Amino acid sequence: MSEENVQDSVQENLSLGEENKPETPAKDGLLQEVMAKKAKLKEYETKISELEAANEKRRQKQLSEDGKKDELIAELNAKNEKLEGEYTRLSKYEDDEKASLIASVASDDKEAEELSKESLSTLRLLKNKIAAKTPETPTARGSIGKQPPPDDWTTLSPKEGRERWADILAAAQREMKN
Repeated sequence: MSEENVQDSVQENLSLGEENKPETPAKDGLLQEVMAKKAKLKEYETKISELEAANEKRRQKQLSEDGKKDELIAELNAKNEKLEGEYTRLSKYEDDEKASLIASVASDDKEAEELSKESLSTLRLLKNKIAAKTPETPTARGSIGKQPPPDDWTTLSPKEGRERWADILAAAQREMKN
């Protein structure tokens, strides 16, 4: 009796497992549909922004023609002040970022002065290149553990060659990559 119950429950679980399996073709179709709708949405957003810009130019031209130049000048001045504030904020951010990058890269004042003439993107690239070349782990002084293989590894004794074979292979692979 209990064996029948166990078999029934196992068969039910198997049938439930088969029913719960996701259908990958349906998901792929949904994904493509979603991606297509996202693309259309972006397209519509760009069209809306283009129409808004054209509408604003038309409105400004209408104000100019109607003799309401004072209103137009006031609007443009307000917009200009807003943009100046944004420009000031962004230029301060850029200057601070350049200063921190120069401080992390330059080794002396003369080098810092030369780097200050470079753009922010150039400084970021330079810092990333230097960070990539910097070894991750510093070499330990006086360590008796893993030592670099000698220039001519063929002069090692057979025992020493077996002991240091992994280091020799790793060094050869590093040289091949460079």
